[in-house]
Amino acid sequence: MVAQTQPLSNPRSKDVATVIGVLLVVLILSAALLANSMTKLVSRDEHMYCTAGALLARGQAIYRDFAYPSQLPYHPLLLAILYRVFHTSHYLLVGRLVSVVCEILVLVSIVGIYRAVFGSRREGLILGAAAAVLYVFNPLVEYAGGYAWNHSVVVLCVTLSLWLLITTDFQKTTRYGRPALIGALLTFATCMRITTALVQAVFLAAICITARGSVRNRVYAGLAFSLASLALALWPVWIVIRAGEAFWLNLLRIPALYGRWLHEIGIVHDKTALTIAALLTPGYLALLALAAWLVWVLLRRWRTLEVPTKTMAATAGILPLVLLLIAYIPPTMWRQYLAIPVPFILIALAYPLAAWHSAPEKAASRRSFRFGWAGIGICVAVTILANPAVLSRSLAVLVPEYWVPSALHRVSANIARQTGRPKRVLTLGPLYALEGGCHIYPELACGAIVYRVADAMSAQERAATRTVGLQTLGPLLEERPPTAVILGVEPRPFAFLEEPLHRAVGPDWHRNTYEYGLLVYTRP
Repeated sequence: MVAQTQPLSNPRSKDVATVIGVLLVVLILSAALLANSMTKLVSRDEHMYCTAGALLARGQAIYRDFAYPSQLPYHPLLLAILYRVFHTSHYLLVGRLVSVVCEILVLVSIVGIYRAVFGSRREGLILGAAAAVLYVFNPLVEYAGGYAWNHSVVVLCVTLSLWLLITTDFQKTTRYGRPALIGALLTFATCMRITTALVQAVFLAAICITARGSVRNRVYAGLAFSLASLALALWPVWIVIRAGEAFWLNLLRIPALYGRWLHEIGIVHDKTALTIAALLTPGYLALLALAAWLVWVLLRRWRTLEVPTKTMAATAGILPLVLLLIAYIPPTMWRQYLAIPVPFILIALAYPLAAWHSAPEKAASRRSFRFGWAGIGICVAVTILANPAVLSRSLAVLVPEYWVPSALHRVSANIARQTGRPKRVLTLGPLYALEGGCHIYPELACGAIVYRVADAMSAQERAATRTVGLQTLGPLLEERPPTAVILGVEPRPFAFLEEPLHRAVGPDWHRNTYEYGLLVYTRP
């Protein structure tokens, strides 16, 4: 009897190897995201975001007791809850870890969505891992990622909502629960960045169209979405009602003044030029080249797709366009706005990739099929080679004591030890005072962001928003003099903003120099 020989490999072992490989890729990319976050210098906006969370955790009222311009209050609430739960004053570290966790979950969601679109085939995992690589190595994502801003949380909420929408059949018991969860997630995001409301409208339309069956089923799905949205909006609405005029000044008046100030000093980007420059970076260019090919593939296969697949593909394709439109809404445009569409471009590509991979003529055109895989590999390789710093800095995760948030906390603790009572610190970098346990002037809780333009508001508006400017800082300091002054927070071109603070320093005050060029004056 001849013994049967076992094949050297079988589908199951290939599947296991694929899963292990994808997990390894996700782990490496996660380390890169963490390292990217922890090696970045502190940004001006991080002072605003983290300080808002710290003051909210201390019981102060957002908008009324301190300014929080342009944004809605859920991100400070999230940070405040974490600060209270962990009893920590590592405000920047927690804020950045929130962003990192969100970014890691986004790349996991990308892989999960590809797996769902491909019907659990191993090719879906492989292409999902490739999409995750394109996401992490994109230069705009690297630039915007890791900061303690609210961008990453918003992107995660939208990504999870899309994943839920793609995997919901609207026929089983989850046909109302999942739309409700999508509505809650998107309202949570909208109540961080109000422009996300446009995305929320897209999802509501997609749910009403995708919910198959009777009109009643569609109405109930939309109603579940709307009721959950309303429930999540109750706390922000209550905050808005309590804040009254202060809220509208923060949402509309201050951003308009800030945008005008930036235009006057000539540091505003031309929106079209900034967009073109971003799209011409190697990482974005490779992504767009891949997208162009796959859109052509999808259009060729469009008639063969089922209606639900067409709806999901259309929704996924519309999202990047809506997010790009949102980037143009604010009076000023920054590079980080163009990072937000990237994961959704990659997710939208899952549908044409699935159509390409399952094409009937695939077996008869092996050569062109191999060329397709080679093209995808080239796009991934170009993106990696164009941005090798993403991996080169990854070893930083092994030395937490050198992380920027850790260094800032040490500096803040040293400043606090040298500051006498009542430990009231005057600075445009409030985290340098708060992390050590000192007090700040709530009027400067946003650092220089509102301080630059507060003098353009009326006295009544400054009182409502509790803000001061360069010309109105003096009376505040006469009423509540500082025990320490921290200078050197602003870069050299904006050093003039700190001159009114410097005038509060007495001739006999002690001077110390710290990391990042900080000058600290303490009253004897």
